[in-house]
Amino acid sequence: MTPRTWLDLFLLSFLWGMSFLFYDMALDSMTPLAIVFGRCAIAALFLLIMTLIVMGLLNNAVPFLLILNGQSQPGFHGGMSSIFNSTVPLFTVVIAQFFLSDERMTLPKVAGILLGMLGVTVMMARDAFAGEGALLVGGSFVLGAALSYAIAGVWARRFKGIKPMQLAAGQQISATGWLVLPVFLLDRPWTYSASIELQSWMALAGLGILATGIAYILFFRILRTAGATNVSLVTLLIPVWAILFNATIRQGTLAFWETITLAQWLGMILIGLGLAVLNKWIRLPGQKAP
Repeated sequence: MTPRTWLDLFLLSFLWGMSFLFYDMALDSMTPLAIVFGRCAIAALFLLIMTLIVMGLLNNAVPFLLILNGQSQPGFHGGMSSIFNSTVPLFTVVIAQFFLSDERMTLPKVAGILLGMLGVTVMMARDAFAGEGALLVGGSFVLGAALSYAIAGVWARRFKGIKPMQLAAGQQISATGWLVLPVFLLDRPWTYSASIELQSWMALAGLGILATGIAYILFFRILRTAGATNVSLVTLLIPVWAILFNATIRQGTLAFWETITLAQWLGMILIGLGLAVLNKWIRLPGQKAP
């Protein structure tokens, strides 16, 4: 991965890290189905180009709906969701082993991903698993979303010749098309109260433009240059931003170092080590130099 790719990866993690904040804000007065529909529709209007049916379903409609249904379970929130979502690279490296000849499973890949997942768990576990919650149901929803993301990432490799903007736009138009019928049949948006808070509308716009429209241009750019496994590493970095957003925006302070716990710092270090092993900046015992 080049320095430009790493910059894209960190920027992508920042934008998608915001999505969990936007979810919590929008859920105050909207249903999961309405949020997914609004997110995809706004992103489609933002990008406006072509249609890709499979990517829209597997990389947007299905995982967005699964994650939101997971987070809507009583006691299951963004912290838990980000932990289960961090399994995307593990699913991706297994699927890529069978379908992508240039992305074979290696010991550094598996070790780095597992180390990163351990870091996510250490960083988020105290807040995520405190108290009672629908862990089994919510976790199953998000694991299903992680599998869907992994399949979509491998599938998208066949579109290497298409520009990231076109892929991102087509995906959002497709995802919106998948959701039109169920949102009108099940959610009946014409019955919504006019009292939906401005905060929820702003969160929905942020999800559509920042965390979907711009984010997926970056996603396909990284996929094009670094492959399905490398782009899936964004799910290991997303919880870092989730922690920072909680320590600043939610706490009303910029002094994040005063609110981040020792376990969260340790988790971030483990994630960094995992990424270093994956990129071969740190070699495992017995591993030959490249």
